Amino acid sequence: MLATILKSPQATQATISIVETFAKIRELSRNIKELSIVKNKTDQKSLMQKSGELIAEIFDDAFQTSDTETSIELNFAVLKFKYTIKKKNK
Repeated sequence: MLATILKSPQATQATISIVETFAKIRELSRNIKELSIVKNKTDQKSLMQKSGELIAEIFDDAFQTSDTETSIELNFAVLKFKYTIKKKNK
């Protein structure tokens, strides 16, 4: 809706980013739900890796830091994830 009201490239990009993030969160939710059901260790490891990648994709561009470290720790019932971003000013 933002893109239709503002009609600018930036508004269109913001709308696309919101939709992409929502899709990733939905997929993450499915992975976490499946993790509580799956008993096979190989499948669990694969789902945890995929969940970690999704979280990294969601948070990667969102944080702008300069000469600092930002850490995010999420603790779900079946998945604990810690993501650290280290960036320096160019």
